[in-house]
Amino acid sequence: MTRERTHGAPSRSIWWMLQVAICLAFAPALIAQPVYKVTDTDGNVTFTDTPPHSGEGTVEEHSVHAANTAKATATTSIPAASGEFEEPTLYDTRIVTPADNTTIPMGPGNFAVQAAFNPRLAAGETLQLLLDDEPVGAPQRAANWQLTNVYRGEHRLRVVRLDESGAQVDASAASTVFIMRPIVNR
Repeated sequence: MTRERTHGAPSRSIWWMLQVAICLAFAPALIAQPVYKVTDTDGNVTFTDTPPHSGEGTVEEHSVHAANTAKATATTSIPAASGEFEEPTLYDTRIVTPADNTTIPMGPGNFAVQAAFNPRLAAGETLQLLLDDEPVGAPQRAANWQLTNVYRGEHRLRVVRLDESGAQVDASAASTVFIMRPIVNR
């Protein structure tokens, strides 16, 4: 949507800039004027920029100092191009299945783990499944694992995103699974 301006009427931004320029032009003159401190017979103090009439009490003239003209001692360079700042990457790595606190029914202890992640894996990045904080297999680019013969009991799953050097970039929240397996008495 575009706005049309009528000829001869300045836009609001030009009008605002004109007002600021006028204020800045008169600022030195305003600063240079003397200020009078008037103390009346009752001890009340008044400051004014107009000279008081004689006999109104004690009058002291104060001068207003010039604005700070000190130069900065240290400067930091701010990149001119907006592309020089790199936005931090927001990672989202999570376990989709099995859901947290899932019970794997009676059987051999086999189940699948599926993860979701965002953004896509960069070149050299991999995913590592951890079962009770121990790696399961080698790091891989696929987000699916098939676990077999997992022991009976409570286990903690996590998926870790690794960079090309093997350093952790992101990790999912821990997901707990409960494996039900028959006990064999001999």
